[in-house]
Formats: sequence, C-alpha cells, structure tokens
Amino acid sequence: MASVRRLGELVGVLLRGVSQIFFIDNPWAGGLLLVGMGWVHPWVALVVATGALGQTVGAWALLGKDAVRTGMMGYNGALVGAAAAAALGAPLPALLMTVVGALACVPVHAILQRVLGCRALEWVRLPVATAPFCLVAGVLFDLVLPLVHPGTTSTGEGAAGAVLGAFNNFSEVVLADGLVPGLLILAALFVGGVRTGLFGVLGSLVALAGALLVGDGVAHVSSGLLGYSAVLVAIALGAVLWNDKPLWARLTGAVVGAALTLALQPLLALLPLPVYTWPFLLSLWLVMLVVAAVTRTRRAGADTPMRTAPAPTQ
Repeated sequence: MASVRRLGELVGVLLRGVSQIFFIDNPWAGGLLLVGMGWVHPWVALVVATGALGQTVGAWALLGKDAVRTGMMGYNGALVGAAAAAALGAPLPALLMTVVGALACVPVHAILQRVLGCRALEWVRLPVATAPFCLVAGVLFDLVLPLVHPGTTSTGEGAAGAVLGAFNNFSEVVLADGLVPGLLILAALFVGGVRTGLFGVLGSLVALAGALLVGDGVAHVSSGLLGYSAVLVAIALGAVLWNDKPLWARLTGAVVGAALTLALQPLLALLPLPVYTWPFLLSLWLVMLVVAAVTRTRRAGADTPMRTAPAPTQ
C-alpha cells in the first residue's frame, strides 16, 4: 500500500508539473493537457511527461520533497519535452534530449531564483516563469541545429481561420497544433480555474484582434504563432500574480502585456535563437517592473514628510 501511495503521489506531482505550464496546480488539468498534446502523436505526451518527471526527480534529489509538491519544478522540463518533440520529430532522440534538458532546468531554475531574488531586484518580485525552459532549450537546440527540422502549423482563411487561430493560440504554448488540441487545452484551463480560463481567452482574443488590425492576415494569425505568449501573460497577470490588485488593474495588465507580446514577437524572430516563450517573459517582466517602480515611487513620496515653511520673524 505504501508503494502504491508513493506512486500515486509521484503521478500527481508529475501532472501538477504539466499543469503549471499554465500556472495551474491541478493534476486533472495536467492530465487533460497531456491528452491535448498527444492528440496527434501519443508519443509527444510521453516525451512531455518525461520532461516533467525528469525535472521533478532532479529537484527532489537536490532540493527535497517540499520543492516539488506543487509542480513548480516540473513545468520547464515539460516544455523542454514539447520543444524536443517538435524539433526532433522522433520519439527516441526527443526522449534523450528531454532528459538532458529537464535535468539542466533544475540548477538553471535555482540560479535564476537567486538572481531575481537578490537585493537589487527583490522589490519587483519577478517570477522565474519559463526562463529556464527558454535558456536550456535554446542552448540545446542551437547546438543540435543540423538535426532540427522546421515544424508545420495548420492555417485557415476567413472566419474559420480566425476561429482556428483563437484555439491555436493555446495549443502553440506547448508547440502543439490544431483545433482539437487547442480545445482540450482550453478545457484544461477551465478545469484549473474559471478565472484562468477567462483570462486565457482574453489574451487569445487580444492577440487575434491586434494581429488582424496591423494587417498580418487571417492565414498568418490562424497559425497561433503570434498569440501563444499573449495567452500566457494574460493568465499570469490576470489570474495569478496580481490577485491582490483590483480587477481593472488585472484586466489592464493582461491587455497591455498581451499587446506587448505582439510587438516583441517579430523582433525576437530576427535573432538566431528560437523565440519560444521569450515574448511572454519579457512582456511580463517589463509590465511588472514598470508597475512596481511606479508604486515604489508613490510610496516613497507619501512617506516623505512635508516641509513646513519657517515662521516669519518680526
């Protein structure tokens, strides 16, 4: 019974790690996300789960059990698995690269936590988020660039293309593609929480509308490659990191952050490294930095005692 219970705990932690890709702490949502990722090729779900497991086990060994309970040391490994599956296109090489990358995410995560928590930055309270994934996967797949083949994405025209784009914005977060994976991932978000699902929808719609307004065309927008970072930043600011702020502030942050990702995406695409979720990360950090700086300045001004004029002398 003890071994069965431990196995159940491990599976639960693994699924929580997958769900934390979207800032969710829910094993059922994690399971549904795996179904969405494995919809076309079941081995993709296996690779993603291996990534979550690899980072979780590595963090458990180095940092202890408490560090992995909520899945916070599993989602970057899961994303490395998704990137490996998309880039390498075959189970065995993807699994091998995923194990290496997932284990590398553990020290990278710890280092970034220390850097972002240093005295110079602690007042901003920047999250590590997907930075370990971006760094590790970028290095790995830059080194094995000759093995990497470009992925394909589904596109469409007209109203059908716009609908496809709205759901591809969710599926492309995990480098999946298609209407059904997007629907399953959106369902997983609502399983994790209604607020998470609603802000995810908001981010997707802002990205869709913004991309159409600047004239990218429905076919380009329908791929989801312009909107996945907007989904993440809207969820992060609207449903997770700013829960202590009023609704108007969370809505504003979600919309501004989503719009920023649209500006950053084409700029980052000019660099010789994979874009991954860098638009999300940089937009998130920039919005949080600006808001924290303004808040800090106002508080400093409020705490400064007002100078009184000296009494007139006779």
